[in-house]
Amino acid sequence: MTQESFVIVMVTSKNPQNELFLDYLRSEQDCQVMDLEPDAQEAAPDADRMLVLLDQDYVDDNIAQAWARRAHSDARIILSGFNIDSEEHAIQLMMRFPLQGIFYRRDPLKLISKGINALFNEEMWLSRTLMEKLLTAYWQRQRNDNMPFKSLTRREVEILQLLKTGASNFDIAQELSISEHTVKSHLYHIFRKLKVKNRAQALNLLRQQADTPV
Repeated sequence: MTQESFVIVMVTSKNPQNELFLDYLRSEQDCQVMDLEPDAQEAAPDADRMLVLLDQDYVDDNIAQAWARRAHSDARIILSGFNIDSEEHAIQLMMRFPLQGIFYRRDPLKLISKGINALFNEEMWLSRTLMEKLLTAYWQRQRNDNMPFKSLTRREVEILQLLKTGASNFDIAQELSISEHTVKSHLYHIFRKLKVKNRAQALNLLRQQADTPV
């Protein structure tokens, strides 16, 4: 069986400190290691897997987006953030770009080498606390996406729940001990907040957002 070939590409600016780091990787990793200026348009090296380290000291959003597009069309590419300042910075980047690994500015060389091996073994390289914070951030984004439901009052949520059972305005009024006029007033505010015109559209929206805890 043919052994897979790997290459590490560090997208960064050439300087003595980076050269020392690349030399270290060459001594630790049994693969080609190269650097690439952020604005370079060189073709991808011929390898089965290519780990791209995006140096946040030199890679701006446009460059990161360009690499994200390349990774989307080329399954060989593994994108990772490099020289990350904090977990908050890491979360911001991972919410915008398809990064599979995060390397912090403070990480020791041995840990970076270990992370590179993990990525080449098709594992993600993220700390447990980062994963937890990332999941929380994704949940918060999902919650914000469903804000029309979150803007409902407790009484409006009760009425919406009864709507889901097929209850009529009269049934809702009897269940909640309020007048039908009050039910109609609540429905008017519910439809306005959900940006729908009637109960059929409101129920359809609920079906589309089946996971929304209303």
